[in-house]
Amino acid sequence: MDSMETETLAPAGTSSRSVTEAANEVSNVHARLPLLEDKQLNKYNKAGLRNLLEVFSVRFVDFREHDLKNMYGCLLLSALPPYVIFSRKFGDPLYTDDEGFVKLRGPDITTIASDFTFIIPQLFSYHVCADQFKEIDCGPIWSIYSQKIFDTLVTRRTPTQFGEIEVNFAVYKYGIEACIDVTLIDCQFSSGTVHGSITAQNSKLGEKGTSFLFKRDKGDGVSISISDCKDRIAQLPLARCKTVHPIDSSLTIYVSIWQSSVTGTQDQPIADEKRLEFTAISGGQEVKTIKGAACQVNVSVTWPEKS
Repeated sequence: MDSMETETLAPAGTSSRSVTEAANEVSNVHARLPLLEDKQLNKYNKAGLRNLLEVFSVRFVDFREHDLKNMYGCLLLSALPPYVIFSRKFGDPLYTDDEGFVKLRGPDITTIASDFTFIIPQLFSYHVCADQFKEIDCGPIWSIYSQKIFDTLVTRRTPTQFGEIEVNFAVYKYGIEACIDVTLIDCQFSSGTVHGSITAQNSKLGEKGTSFLFKRDKGDGVSISISDCKDRIAQLPLARCKTVHPIDSSLTIYVSIWQSSVTGTQDQPIADEKRLEFTAISGGQEVKTIKGAACQVNVSVTWPEKS
């Protein structure tokens, strides 16, 4: 399927257009939302605690291969700000596994699920004949009015004309944001690729609420070029660098990454199934280190300031 997906071409003049841009054109999401009053904003911003949304996985159920090729993105309407679950440009493949799970990216900004929002998935499908994106609104998957479900894993399936879309997510009543950064230091290799996984969980949901910060198969490893400074540093690009969790839970990050040499020599473990625990510190930053044979891994978590 991957080889066929890469054949999707854009009409003239639209090759650089992303579904995020199309989403902004098709639907002015913020204009649809009732504005929060200052008192309500203060309530959500106090101590950095708000009703925060985290999406763990999205799966296309019973979508035909042809329909998947024409899917260019998905966002959640009525979230603050709009939650772009995934997007791709023309010519980029849509990566799904054998079960239909799509690789997620972002969001760049933490998403608030306020007292006034309905969370509604919206797919973007490209129609060649019409030379335009068509937005496909699905049914609401969460609303505080009808489903006061907090701090637990929620799985919702909603039908579309192509099949069902399944979203696994949680809304934390008192959530806090964690900004995560992973750096490779004192690397014993100058170039190559890194594959494996880095995941985040919280103590309240455990394994059920797993967010993939980094996930690459060996054949899809990310190229790493080590800087020439004395510490031989490389930044590991994460698909998701922000996660949220309940304030009364700890954050656990699991790191299992390997280095593949360009010369074809045996893979070297950078960090093999390592577990790191973090606790929220207002306005603080915590850095923990994994010392491996190939290099040292620094995992940094930064927490927001209390207001």
